Amino acid sequence: MNAPLQRTRRAILAVSALALSGLLMLPQSAAAETTLEKVKRTKVMTAGNSGSYPPFEMMEGTKLIGFDVDMADEIGKRMGGIQVKFEVMDFKGLLASLTSKRVDTLITALTYTPERANAIAFSVPYYDAGIGAIIKEGSGIAKPDDLAGKIVGVQLGSSGDAFVRQTLGTKVKEIKTYDTILLAVKDLDNGRVQAVVNPIPVLRHNAKGLKGLTTTSVWDKRVVGINTRKEDTDLLAEINKHIEAMQKDGTLERLDKQWFGG
Repeated sequence: MNAPLQRTRRAILAVSALALSGLLMLPQSAAAETTLEKVKRTKVMTAGNSGSYPPFEMMEGTKLIGFDVDMADEIGKRMGGIQVKFEVMDFKGLLASLTSKRVDTLITALTYTPERANAIAFSVPYYDAGIGAIIKEGSGIAKPDDLAGKIVGVQLGSSGDAFVRQTLGTKVKEIKTYDTILLAVKDLDNGRVQAVVNPIPVLRHNAKGLKGLTTTSVWDKRVVGINTRKEDTDLLAEINKHIEAMQKDGTLERLDKQWFGG
């Protein structure tokens, strides 16, 4: 082999070795970075939110406000000055946005169900939102079986939707689904449905200013939490730590009084 060819081979081998060493270093940097590490490095945590579940979350013009927004801001501060950047989307697209890594978390008052917990992780509960119904006064509806033969409104994909389908199924005359709970309550007020099933605190908030409506007792206890991907155990532990601290120091109670009047 002549000298120029040998020099060329040595140069190619040297470049290849440098490239390989660079690749080997990747797992120690960006490739091995967890979601929590990325959040702490960028000082931003993205969160999916429906923007249509008052008073947990709602739009005021172009601004997202509500219990969840204030809670998330407080968690971000306690994580070391992290900005929680919300991405508002349809409720039905929330789970996919998290599992596809479009967002880091869901902070959107998602009710715990075993089916959801199979796909995503739930934090410790931060609110107990028992399910019941809002009805017209004098309707005679007091318990779930009283919905038999009735037209019932629910928010599509919500815990109320699941409760009606699993508990009553075909016993009801019709299940009408809505993109927002406010639309369902308005249809109740206008006589298009005979009951709307959802967590009681949310129903009460959405019925403010409407006369002649009342809520049943709690039919089924339900809790809500913040969600991460199952593999993001360090991020979930960090969130749990701050939720538990906010429960102990009265922060969540203060937000409850502010948004629910509790």
